[in-house]
Amino acid sequence: MKFFLSSSSIYLRPWQDEDIDLLYKGLNDPDVRETLFTFRPKSKEELMEEMKKDLSNEKNILLTICECSSNQPVGITAFYRIDYISRAAIFFLSLYDSSKWNHGYGSEATKLMIDYAFNILNLNRIQLHVSTENPKAISIYEKNGFILEGKLREAMYHNNRYVDFNVMSIIRSDIYKK
Repeated sequence: MKFFLSSSSIYLRPWQDEDIDLLYKGLNDPDVRETLFTFRPKSKEELMEEMKKDLSNEKNILLTICECSSNQPVGITAFYRIDYISRAAIFFLSLYDSSKWNHGYGSEATKLMIDYAFNILNLNRIQLHVSTENPKAISIYEKNGFILEGKLREAMYHNNRYVDFNVMSIIRSDIYKK
């Protein structure tokens, strides 16, 4: 079967309503929640409303990350606030099933999304914000060519402390040298 975007271990497909179970499970997993800085529990209904709002915005593209071997969803990746004039977007990725961490899925999804951004959407710049306390994510982004642009000091309050966030980006010329 062919999928929207795929590698040997994962494929990306459009969001489906039944993916809400993965999101709900992940947001109730303390390990996942720690990486997302969520501050209050949400019902499936609330999460579905948020997803419908995100999906209805033409400046957003959300895809579900699925494991090839099981065809099960393991996470979500997205471009938010796509600016078709400046050809830029904000990148998001989260593996909501923590049992699937450390399998290379985050790196593979990042690679697929970079290719999609530059070769299909014709974007020039992708940026992201990542907690300085998430070294695994930072490593994935660096491995895939993202460059540290700066730091947002004490950008989020979480677990009785303020946390810094890195601003990272990749631009077309970083990959496709002239």
